[in-house]
Amino acid sequence: MKHSVCFIDDKIPVSQYSSYFNETDIISGSIIKYLLSQETTIWDDSIVKILCERLVREPQKWTISAFTSPAFYRNYVDTSVFAPEIVIYDWDYNFGAGDDSSKNYLLKFLQESYTMIFVFSGSDRIDEIKQIIADDEFNRFGDRISVIDKHDDDSVGKMFSQITQKEQSNFSFAYGSEVVRNSNKAINQVLSDISLLSVDDFLESIGAKLENNKYISSNKDFIDAIIPRYKSILRNSVISNEITKEKKSTPDIDNIRKVWSYRIYDRNDNNNVQMGDIVKNASGEYFLVLSSDCHLTEFWKKNIGFLSIIPLLKIDSDMTKNRINLKWKKKSIDNIKFTSLTNNAPISILPCVPIDEDNLYDLIIITKSITTIEITKENDTDKELTYKHLTDYVKVASISDPFKSPLIQHVFDNISGYGCPDYPDILQEDLRNKVKEVLL
Repeated sequence: MKHSVCFIDDKIPVSQYSSYFNETDIISGSIIKYLLSQETTIWDDSIVKILCERLVREPQKWTISAFTSPAFYRNYVDTSVFAPEIVIYDWDYNFGAGDDSSKNYLLKFLQESYTMIFVFSGSDRIDEIKQIIADDEFNRFGDRISVIDKHDDDSVGKMFSQITQKEQSNFSFAYGSEVVRNSNKAINQVLSDISLLSVDDFLESIGAKLENNKYISSNKDFIDAIIPRYKSILRNSVISNEITKEKKSTPDIDNIRKVWSYRIYDRNDNNNVQMGDIVKNASGEYFLVLSSDCHLTEFWKKNIGFLSIIPLLKIDSDMTKNRINLKWKKKSIDNIKFTSLTNNAPISILPCVPIDEDNLYDLIIITKSITTIEITKENDTDKELTYKHLTDYVKVASISDPFKSPLIQHVFDNISGYGCPDYPDILQEDLRNKVKEVLL
């Protein structure tokens, strides 16, 4: 398995050849090979040189690059498609006494990529660095940070041992490069298709509004036009081989809940109120927005100022307990399966809601409890409903498709659906037995 490695270290001696290379830009593997090949090159850090030599000797395993400053790395990542899997990060720069720049850059790199980061420093800084990354803000990245004393006799060996272990235990590290590569291919193919259109034709195709001879569209219009085609291409190409792995440990339910939270919810900061938004009012109560997006764009004209919402209850609240006990009894709960957002009507469970940064909550939807709130129009120019109009509400997250649409439909089906008389118990049992007879 081939991995990309990037050094962020001011000891990469590219400045010795300033006539040929720009030290503020990315330092490619070819440049590093050149630096190693020149007898006149002075390496101030022998460990960095040893690492570079080892990586260069195995081109079938490693793609190598470097930057002489975390600021140069950050600038490059912000303006280019660049996502190394491994970063070897030198902690020691002349930022000045008490400057938190090394810490802040490290946190940003972890937040914005799946990169595994080896923090290299001298023995006199190791305890200090370990104490810094023990802070709460680094907790969820603990599996992707390793602090290594560059003067340890086996520092290089320890780093490569950890890389091998990550290939077996970390999904993003094992498959991330393939996902990124195929994602880039997919978006380029989509843009290739769109390139057949002029700008005017494309804006017309996504329903951009023409005002004063200028097209007006939103990011959402643009993304909505691209995502279906992008997903269709990506679905067939993300992982080239079926994922097979021997089970070696008990799954961590907390981590699985985090994955599903990312999958179900979008934490966007869109100021427009949208169907599927989860909101919280000043009293600490939670609601799900049910009004359709096409009505919300002309809210007062189409909804006459009424926003349809449905209460969401924390699963452990007293009110929830009372409601649940009306439907289920404790002795029968073992026979109930919570398979999706849309089973077990009229109660649905909305799992793993990211109410705050550190906690995921399970919220109950009682599908019969739909209600509305009336919102006054502030002036004649107001068309779309935005959160400036919902002064007592803040957005927590938005439910993403393919979860949002089935859930909203499920709610309305349970409000307006026709009831049907139950069969008597004896007929239910007879039918159940007949089904059992034909089951294999």
